[in-house]
Amino acid sequence: MSSLSARFAENVYWLARYVERAENIARIIHINETYARDDPGGPDWARVVELYADGERFAQNHETADAASVVHFYVLDKDNPTSIRSAIAQARENARSVRHLISTEMWTHINMFHSRLQSMTRTDVRSANLSRVATSLICDCQTFEGIIEGTFVRGEPWCFFQAGKTLERADQTTRILDMGYGRLAAAEGEAAHAIRRAVLLRSVSGYYAFRARHPAASQSSDIAMFLLYDRQFPRSVSLCVARLSERLRELQNRHGAKISADVEKARRALEFSLETGPGAELSAARLHDLLDQFQISLGRVSDALATVYFNQ
Repeated sequence: MSSLSARFAENVYWLARYVERAENIARIIHINETYARDDPGGPDWARVVELYADGERFAQNHETADAASVVHFYVLDKDNPTSIRSAIAQARENARSVRHLISTEMWTHINMFHSRLQSMTRTDVRSANLSRVATSLICDCQTFEGIIEGTFVRGEPWCFFQAGKTLERADQTTRILDMGYGRLAAAEGEAAHAIRRAVLLRSVSGYYAFRARHPAASQSSDIAMFLLYDRQFPRSVSLCVARLSERLRELQNRHGAKISADVEKARRALEFSLETGPGAELSAARLHDLLDQFQISLGRVSDALATVYFNQ
């Protein structure tokens, strides 16, 4: 690294990923509680555990994936590395390591956010409070993003922050689309289908953006194409990849093509897996294969970043 140490670059990168991850988990919990209750099957809390591939870890301390156990596991459980409490604790630790690189406002907000989570109890996240609490957590993450937008200098640390944020966001969108599209395919009846379409879109804050594109009746395939390829929707996979590519090219220009050759190779593979697309006949199985390959490509980009920039 030239002006930024490898350790600090990794800290900033993971600061972004952890905050983005916390926001997505809070949104999934909020949507599952608020909008899925009208589903004939009721809120599917096991779906949340499946979404994050936490079945084995969850089963160690919980017999049933009901509301109370899943919410505690993903909001407050300090022993669960994918909980919001753990994510924000990790984000704060990474922010502490780069305190000299971030603004006072960023540091103050992540400290306040962390303290509030540490003081929360099971009573705070019981069903009667859950929607309000989840919304508040989402707003805390979005406030942090707004502070970054207004105070973080557009230098090398910012490039790593944006790379982490867009990579995590693309990963979350592909996970949600993969599971949500499968549930759409399994829905019986127009009412259940409509509910699950709304749940899928709201899980990525895309309901109104999608309806602006498709004001009339739409197909499930329209939702998949929107979440994959709409370049005006902030959480679409295509836009995330485009923004990730911009930041990686900027880092390449700063450090020279030789040091970032492995990153560029992984980035091109990522773009290729997106450009290949699901084909003309979109099915849940075909989309799953595409998204599975895409998640592998995202992992390779993250590994290449670690090898080139962090492990020095």
